[in-house]
Amino acid sequence: MRRQNLTAMRTMAAVLGFSVLAGCSDQVERQSVATPPEKPAPSAEPSPEGSSQGERFLGVVLGNEMVEIIAPFEGQVARLGVQPGDRLKAGTLLGNMALEQLRSTERMAQAQLEQAEADQKRVEVEAHTATERLQRYLKPPTGVLSADEIASARNEQKTARSQVAAARALIHERQASLAQIRQRLEEAVFRAPFDCVVAMRYLDPGTRVQAGAPILRLIQAGRFRVRFALPEAHSGRATVGLPVRVFLPALDKEFPGRLESISPEVDTPSRMIFALAILHSSDDAVRAGMMARVSLADGLSPPAPPSTGGQPGKNSGE
Repeated sequence: MRRQNLTAMRTMAAVLGFSVLAGCSDQVERQSVATPPEKPAPSAEPSPEGSSQGERFLGVVLGNEMVEIIAPFEGQVARLGVQPGDRLKAGTLLGNMALEQLRSTERMAQAQLEQAEADQKRVEVEAHTATERLQRYLKPPTGVLSADEIASARNEQKTARSQVAAARALIHERQASLAQIRQRLEEAVFRAPFDCVVAMRYLDPGTRVQAGAPILRLIQAGRFRVRFALPEAHSGRATVGLPVRVFLPALDKEFPGRLESISPEVDTPSRMIFALAILHSSDDAVRAGMMARVSLADGLSPPAPPSTGGQPGKNSGE
């Protein structure tokens, strides 16, 4: 009995330890360790002959992809239209930073770009005129113009071409500056990157924040995963894609799922194999960090009994 209790404790600690690395908090770990084992339902009793059907393996619910919306630059949060618990579709407007100053800067940058484009056209005309003048000077009859006049025309052409190159470089600089401002404007408007649930709102509209300060935490909606531990004896039976049943004691409900991945290694202290299953549930009460009991019922067959030398398929009376 002591050995069984020690094994169970090691399994619990190992599952929760791996789950912490996957994003579960220390508080979840303490709650899970402190939770007394629930009385198994009749279907949860292990079947004879070592079958895994009906057995429930200890696990923990993991949240899906999580992102934090952060302040892209120092400024004031002008609007936040969501609250914790709100379920949102991808692309939903969440809020924005104060945009007045950025929009004013954008207008100024646009005007500077237009001025640079006008300057480019002017110097291109001057360069074209200088080139035509030089070509006329070089046409026969030779000797009509002095060498100084021809050299002066060459210098004018070279200067005009340099001005064209400078004007083009300035336009590229102004275009990059305008693109950067517009990028900041896009970043200043917060939208949901996927279907999600608002997990946390760190501040209220009107707050002034530093660049990188967290504003919202979002968790992908619709799917959870469960990390659980299998005894190493089941390593040859559990396969990816296998249907599973996930019982959540906190909700006293069972949900369907599917085995997504299995670790290629056995955890040495607990002699367990860690697996990951997708939990299919639309229940809003499901939370990351909940303790779970995973069964592989309907997925595995009990091991075949050892052969006794009789003819298979024959009745004893034959």
